[in-house]
Amino acid sequence: MADVATTQNHARPISGFQLLAIAEAINNAANLSSLVATVAELCATGFGVEVVKLGLLDNEHHSGSSTPYLYGNPSKATQKLLDQAIAQTIEQKTALLPSNDESAQAQLLVLPLLASQQLIGFLALLLPKKGRWSAEAIEAAQLLAHNLALAISAVQLKDYTAKRNQEINTLNDIAATITSSLDPRQVYRLVVKKINEYFQVEAGSLLLLDPVTNELVFVMTLEAGEEKLAGVRVPPGQGLVGAAITTRQPVVVLDAQNDPRFYRRVSEDVGFVTRSVLCVPMLVKNREIGVIQLLNKLEGVFNTEDTQRLQAMANTVGVAIDNANLFHEVSQNRNRLQALLNSTTDGILMIDPDDVVLTANPMLGELFGWEWRNIIGEAGSDILARIKEQSRVVNELPNSETCEIEVLRPRTRYVRQEPLPVRNNFGNVIGTLIVFHDITEEYQLAQIREDYMGMLVHDLRAPLTAIINGMTMVRRGFAGPINDQQRELLDIANNSSQEMVGMINTLLDISKMEAGELVLNRAPCSAYEIVDRASERLINSARSVDISINLDMALNLPIIDADQDKIVRILQNLLDNAIKFTPVGGSVTIRVRQLTDNEKQTICWSVIDAGPGIPESYRAKIFDKFVQVAGQRKGTGLGLAFAKLASEAHGGRIWVESVEGEGSTFSFTIPYEPAVK
Repeated sequence: MADVATTQNHARPISGFQLLAIAEAINNAANLSSLVATVAELCATGFGVEVVKLGLLDNEHHSGSSTPYLYGNPSKATQKLLDQAIAQTIEQKTALLPSNDESAQAQLLVLPLLASQQLIGFLALLLPKKGRWSAEAIEAAQLLAHNLALAISAVQLKDYTAKRNQEINTLNDIAATITSSLDPRQVYRLVVKKINEYFQVEAGSLLLLDPVTNELVFVMTLEAGEEKLAGVRVPPGQGLVGAAITTRQPVVVLDAQNDPRFYRRVSEDVGFVTRSVLCVPMLVKNREIGVIQLLNKLEGVFNTEDTQRLQAMANTVGVAIDNANLFHEVSQNRNRLQALLNSTTDGILMIDPDDVVLTANPMLGELFGWEWRNIIGEAGSDILARIKEQSRVVNELPNSETCEIEVLRPRTRYVRQEPLPVRNNFGNVIGTLIVFHDITEEYQLAQIREDYMGMLVHDLRAPLTAIINGMTMVRRGFAGPINDQQRELLDIANNSSQEMVGMINTLLDISKMEAGELVLNRAPCSAYEIVDRASERLINSARSVDISINLDMALNLPIIDADQDKIVRILQNLLDNAIKFTPVGGSVTIRVRQLTDNEKQTICWSVIDAGPGIPESYRAKIFDKFVQVAGQRKGTGLGLAFAKLASEAHGGRIWVESVEGEGSTFSFTIPYEPAVK
């Protein structure tokens, strides 16, 4: 009798009729749940097994959205054996075949479900006690697992496509509401309603962050279509919503009642029982604005796919809220804005992203001779074209869209034209504001200064030369013997006069370079000699304040064709500034390298100091004439202007890199032609 019982417990060869039934079930399954249940039951009858466990996995090899289907009633020990075997199969992605011994393992067959070499699930089959698997039955089970995996993959693809279409329709509905209604409450309700329907949940909420108190405020909650919790506040950092916005990461909780972060008071106040929660933060321009919260999924549990889809939707929701809030703000501030525009002394022109003039002001009309109200609603490009016809550009600021123009009619004015992006509270660009600032007086003063400096330079140079020549003759004894004290005084006077001559020569060179009239005396010169000459002139100045000059020069630097005196003066000016701004006892470094700059082969000199750094507000104008940054020792405000013009005259460029409190690095390049080998 024992032999007969054992034979009865063996895996039966599955019949053709049963295979046909399983194939039909696979092809006709309406969804994954029915497919899994039907196949599991047919496997039980077809193979004669007493336990079937069939489960699906997500992309991270965790159990999917539904609990694995279990056919049969295994004991705890058997269930433990199944779980261990399934875990091994998932880890190794290979079948766990029956053993040849007398253990329970001999009755167990666990097969991976593989589609396109990806593990999507498992099929575990357990025979009755003392049953055995034949090679034929194992082969049939493996074939079944292969076909089942393909069918599951096809159904999953179909479900994904349907879900994706539903997601697109949901987003389209939200977008349609945004364009048709800018009422915040209506937008909030539509957003929560559509998201609740999409994710099939009992309730959903939209919470916005109060920027003043950092509390999260319920602006819309829908439970079975009924609005609740409006205006209820959650303290900063409290609850699962607080965790989501603090960490800027989604929060998924499948057992809310036992989670210490769960903020019970809100649910208890309305008598709602919260079981599972999915929260995602809403970020607009990398700024937290609120949280979307879903409660109690109707079928299954919240999974990774739900989290990813809700987070993606949150981006669209953020834009919706942004537009609704913008409408509210604009309606409140329109009159205040117009009053401000009317009183400002700058011309104002605001253009929206569709190139429509939204607003202007009386000063704009005064500058260009228009009736400013008449241009509102016109194309912004047409208005800018009219401005261009009435003016000419006299100065374009580097690395900026700002320019300075001369208005030719109705009367001559100089105007700085500066376009500025207009952003809402969430950082989104909603238009362009062009400011026209009248700088006529600045231009007139600058012209007077230039004329005066030109006159001063030419009128001072000849007398200074005569003074220097006279002091030289006295020092040489042409007017009689002089003592040491007189010689020392003459040296002081001569040095000061030479400094003034140097300043005058620098001003002359700057004027010539600005006018394009300076002739460069190019000749072959060495980068090393340039460094030697510049550092030699300032070594005593550095020593007087206990500052060391360090050299960091590459080997085998090529000879360049340049005006050596001008290059020495550039480096000397940079080194002089570095010494002035470096604390007593510090050091200054001169670094020289070959550098490919804008596809040119160049020699790059850098002067690195340990000073206080340059404030960002000064960096854009640091190379302008007479501009100085407050420091410890005096300067003329001409050295950097000369350095910029002289380096550009050679085809190079100059720039500064600086961190406040950590020093500055001034660098300039001089191009050269590589030697032909």
